[in-house]
Amino acid sequence: MSNEAIGRAAAERFRKEHSLGSEPITNLVRLIERKVGIGVAYVRSSAAGHGMTMLLDDMHLMAVGCTKHPMRLRSTLAHELGHYQLGTIDSLTDGTDWARRSPEEIQADAFARHLLVPMGGVADMVKGEEVTLATLSDIVQTYLASPHMVAIQMRDAGAIDADTCKQWGQITAGALAAQFGWRPEYQALVEQSSKPRGPQSLMTRAIEGYRQGSVASSTIAKLSGDSSASATKAALAEEGIAPVEALAVSAPRPKDTGERLTSEELSALMGGAE
Repeated sequence: MSNEAIGRAAAERFRKEHSLGSEPITNLVRLIERKVGIGVAYVRSSAAGHGMTMLLDDMHLMAVGCTKHPMRLRSTLAHELGHYQLGTIDSLTDGTDWARRSPEEIQADAFARHLLVPMGGVADMVKGEEVTLATLSDIVQTYLASPHMVAIQMRDAGAIDADTCKQWGQITAGALAAQFGWRPEYQALVEQSSKPRGPQSLMTRAIEGYRQGSVASSTIAKLSGDSSASATKAALAEEGIAPVEALAVSAPRPKDTGERLTSEELSALMGGAE
């Protein structure tokens, strides 16, 4: 099998195992965390949009650099998921020829493309329709994938030729969103992909620690990508989440009744000693 075929087969198998059909994956992070069990973090990094998957103790963590290009971020997450599904997380790239992509990278690329933009979905959307730039925009908006990725799938589905694929692959998702009326939706995606986030399971434990008084609001703010700990504290309080105040526990002061202890009471207090 070719590297393309290996990646495609793995993506189609993943979609079948999780009953995804040809439907769009609107919340890729949720799918990865809930169905695969890998924590996902968005981190501020000089390598915006790049990602890696690592094993910490007995838990896998997928980290990707925050970016203003949400389709790029989704592609990176799908690419890393491809490495995980194909068992090539720990494979090393041959540094003797950086211009040549390794078979493992080509397979992960193919996995990402077929996971995010299944051929069946593309075929359904172009069937009986005149294929125009609006068609490209519609598929990009529906599957939340880059025009470059979508154009390749459209070409392979026989909907466009190689020259059109090359031309459309150079258009940005932002440009399509602005031209075809879904810019507000795209900007919401940009805001989401630009902000750090911690894995949801980690956030859940951190919030519980905050409620118990063992985690500071500044830690919650950092994990949430918020710049102000006080604003985070106020936002949590508004949702009814606040540290539980420790109850002051003290024994009441005994009162002198004027009565003498009996010999039995004295013996009990002294542990039976004479």
